[in-house]
Amino acid sequence: MNVTVKFGSDTYNRTYAEGSTIANVLADHDLKAVTGWGDNVRALIGSVEQSRTALLPDGALVVVETKANDKAN
Repeated sequence: MNVTVKFGSDTYNRTYAEGSTIANVLADHDLKAVTGWGDNVRALIGSVEQSRTALLPDGALVVVETKANDKAN
């Protein structure tokens, strides 16, 4: 399945195996090396945050953003 991954102003076309999840995108070593994102990121499809266990839809635009830091109470 083919997806487009957007991080900042850059976009990358990637191919993943059928049944891949959002976690597969966020753990993609090639993308992490090129973009420099760390583990504190989230993935959105259609402006909706996706669970890491969500199946990756074919043709999706996956927007990866750095999460806001949580403050301790």
